Order: sequence, then structure tokens, then C-alpha cells
Amino acid sequence: MKNTLTSIFALVLGFFTVTFAAVMGLFIGLGALIARPFIKKKINAAYQEALKQQGYSDQSFQQENQGATFDGEYEDITHSAPHGSKQSMA
Repeated sequence: MKNTLTSIFALVLGFFTVTFAAVMGLFIGLGALIARPFIKKKINAAYQEALKQQGYSDQSFQQENQGATFDGEYEDITHSAPHGSKQSMA
């Protein structure tokens, strides 16, 4: 009888613990989803301020990040054989 009561108590306590963890995870997840746009906005503003303090203008930084083509040798890998194979497409 004592073992039965102890096992039922352990099951109830375990169920309560799992339920509590699930509810807390749900609330933390919802809080993160709600806060995400505000955090992104604040980080973006701080980043722009840091760029301004370092002497970068918004336009020059955007031009730098648009990408560039570098002159030099390259190997076209779009239709090449699997890695390690020495076959050519010619």
C-alpha cells in the first residue's frame, strides 16, 4: 500500500513538473516572438550609430556589401563531377 501511494504521488509530481515546464516554455517562446521585432530594431539602430561613429555613411556601406567580382582564376563548379573526381566536362 505504501509503495502504491508513493508511486501515485511520484506520477502526479512528475506530471505537474512536465506541465509546468511546458507552460513556462510556451510563455518564454511567446515572449521571444513578441520581443523579436523590437530587439531587431534596437540592434539595427545601434549598428547604424556605430557605423556613423566610425565614419561610414549608410550609402557607402551598402555599396560595399552588394558584392563585387574579383578578377583572377576560377574554376566553374556548377556542373562539375563529384568531389575527388578528376573528370572534365570537355
